[in-house]
Amino acid sequence: MEYTSGKVLAQTMDETRNLTRFYSGKLKGEDMDRVFEINGFATNSPYWILAHLCWAENMLLLQCMGHKGLDIPWLKDFKIGSAKGEKPGNAPELAEVLSAMKDIHAAALEQLSSMTDEELDKDNTLGISFGENRSKRFIAMHAIRHEGTHLGQLSLIAKMYGKQTV
Repeated sequence: MEYTSGKVLAQTMDETRNLTRFYSGKLKGEDMDRVFEINGFATNSPYWILAHLCWAENMLLLQCMGHKGLDIPWLKDFKIGSAKGEKPGNAPELAEVLSAMKDIHAAALEQLSSMTDEELDKDNTLGISFGENRSKRFIAMHAIRHEGTHLGQLSLIAKMYGKQTV
């Protein structure tokens, strides 16, 4: 297999998602809407984290890369800054969120793995920047680290439920 930057980034994102699935799987049968309080700060619920990861991957690895993204109406309810500890009134069932995660992830991996170095070095189509960096490559790297941050939250929540994680 020929390794391109797009394929390496896609593989790294896929392996990161595998950890997300591992830790969220530890929560099976638990209250996915539960918010924990730690030193006066509230966690996001596992449900919100998973729905938020759908929004983020659709935006970062599809829309920022030039893909129109998947048309899922509830995604906007889980954008950055939307966590309030409660599900929005029109929130989908968890099964729909998990299904959307699969569909968005498959499309994102296809999009990312097909990209050339030249495409990755161009500015992202939504104009998002981190400092002065607007490249699609950097957005892809951010998507990976963003997912890693939230899977860490899922790991901590699993531990708070008393789950064995290692």
